[in-house]
Amino acid sequence: MAEGRGLYIVVNANAKRGGRRVAAQISRALPGASVRLTRNAAELDGWLRSIPTPECVLAAGGDGSCVALLNALDRVVPEGDDFPVVGALPLGTGNAWAHALGARKLDWCVRALKKIDGPIPTRRYAIFRCDGMLTFFGGCGWDAQILDDYRQQVEQSPSSRLAKSSLGYLTAMLFRTTPKTIVSGRAHVIIENLGDDVLTIDAERRLRRIDARRGTVLYEGLASVAGAATCPEFGYGFRAYPHAERLLDRMNVRIYDRGALGAIKDIPKLWKGTHPLRGMRDWFATAVRMTFSRPMPLQIGGEAIGTRQSVDYVISPRRVLVLDWRQL
Repeated sequence: MAEGRGLYIVVNANAKRGGRRVAAQISRALPGASVRLTRNAAELDGWLRSIPTPECVLAAGGDGSCVALLNALDRVVPEGDDFPVVGALPLGTGNAWAHALGARKLDWCVRALKKIDGPIPTRRYAIFRCDGMLTFFGGCGWDAQILDDYRQQVEQSPSSRLAKSSLGYLTAMLFRTTPKTIVSGRAHVIIENLGDDVLTIDAERRLRRIDARRGTVLYEGLASVAGAATCPEFGYGFRAYPHAERLLDRMNVRIYDRGALGAIKDIPKLWKGTHPLRGMRDWFATAVRMTFSRPMPLQIGGEAIGTRQSVDYVISPRRVLVLDWRQL
């Protein structure tokens, strides 16, 4: 595949790093690729429907752009059919999924694509539905609040490199999210198994099956963060779900039950994905329902969705192959 032939690249026109400019740069670097700038879901759906049998479709944007591509393909590709190979070109802020797939900086990725001459290197990846949307991570609680506070911080200081860095992420957590969580306190949550058998992980990182039939309550108690993922990080190397890629037929369901002050002390361990960690519980499940004592902020793929009091997480039967940057 010389100079990008067979590649279909959708660029988020609203990307903070300049979607239109980047689309032009990619088109010049990969003249054989089909590059499309889209502004909304309708444009993305229409473009995908115009492609007869795409070999590989890449989203140039952040995690929200990748989630948008997965859900557009879900609408366009008939149920039971496989998606084309999908992948991510890092053009957003955190770029968690792009990093999980092995992508480096955008210019490195473009140069790597130019060198492909043969089959596209792939690996299988699991995705799931959170509140009905296909994604690779999502959850309620501090994670949703932190991502929303971080987004607001970046919007208020668009020219600040500090605001967009991992240090900016930390400052948003400490000075925006923490005061809110101290005031509101932790919510009570019930996590119910709605799917097949469930596994957990012990202190030595060994997986073991637990007695949890359909309808079993996996957890009932306070939670600061409650969510699921198949992607190990939130971006910037923040390994929020370090075990997420252990099983291809399960999502990693995780809760953290410590209060705000305990979480501040745990920040270095949380960031590195330290295991075991006090207050952290993990399961590997095919379907769960989380019901909270009050409406909670929900994020899906790093995008604030609003508040929910009950959220279903269900592993998708879709077979997804992703471009594996590590093989390039």
